Amino acid sequence: MENIIPSSDLRNRYPEISRMCKETKQPIYITVNGRGDLVLLDIEAYQKLEFELKLLAGVLRGEQDIKEGKCGPIEEMFARIDKEFGFK
Repeated sequence: MENIIPSSDLRNRYPEISRMCKETKQPIYITVNGRGDLVLLDIEAYQKLEFELKLLAGVLRGEQDIKEGKCGPIEEMFARIDKEFGFK
């Protein structure tokens, strides 16, 4: 169930709303005059979401590289990584 609250509740009930965010790890939607305005999210839940988005973006870039032929044998890729980062 979505948590939707008016902005006045955020101002008047911040400790309760903060606790709810931390316990549920779910977003709380803030409205102003009945219209969506902001989304409030616990910092750990936000960081997890941000990590997952970056990971997904990397996967999508990899898929695009494959489609564009920007890939080769895995041994060559590891050799290039080793050389670039000085592992060998």
